[in-house]
Amino acid sequence: MKRRYPEIAQRIMAELKSGEARVGDVLPSEAALCEQFDAGRSTIRSAMAELEKLGLIERRQGAATRIRSLEPPPTYVHAMSAAGDLLQFAGPSWRQVVEITPTVVDEALAARLNDRPGRRWVLIRQTRHIESQAAPVGWTDVYLDAAYADIAEEVPGYAGLVYSLLEERHDVLIHEIRQTVRAAPVPAELAEVLQVAPGDHALEMRRSYHDRDGAAQIISLSILPARNYSYEITLRRQAD
Repeated sequence: MKRRYPEIAQRIMAELKSGEARVGDVLPSEAALCEQFDAGRSTIRSAMAELEKLGLIERRQGAATRIRSLEPPPTYVHAMSAAGDLLQFAGPSWRQVVEITPTVVDEALAARLNDRPGRRWVLIRQTRHIESQAAPVGWTDVYLDAAYADIAEEVPGYAGLVYSLLEERHDVLIHEIRQTVRAAPVPAELAEVLQVAPGDHALEMRRSYHDRDGAAQIISLSILPARNYSYEITLRRQAD
């Protein structure tokens, strides 16, 4: 049986975003929410725990549940950047969309995406730029689940990340981002665009954006020429 609490949590989030609620307002009582959503107390408590984990509400024993934020902060992005996010550039950056096309993943690409062959996606190919450099600092292929193809045409004019646009337009919450980075040569087809030699050193970064059920709704593959990046980690001995 499918668990109901993620659906209820998302419905409450949609109500918070509707504009009627304000930070500091009190949520209805547990009994009222049970009646509103025709759900048991354990289901409502699980939904509340989910909203609390996302930073949307504040719960204290013996006190009313209050609204802390009207939309979930992208905490997963901050968590990934704690040791130096590979897409954290000096200065503002922006995308330039090169191509948007439907695609079906073959076996070779499925292996790179860590996904299944035959799945239908919308492929958004784009370069990333910064003010101080004429050449693009990276290339990214964004694979957006074909069920959400309607938002693809909005991406060129959207300043934020694609997953944020997906959350805004559809009842989808990206719960987890998984990132893998490996050394890779610059593919010959991208060398001229990135203004490097074919086979030059680069990092290939795969990010997969998963919903509450663990399904990947977006997968991105980025090629990042080595000249643009350093990855720095500080290890500090803990005092006894």
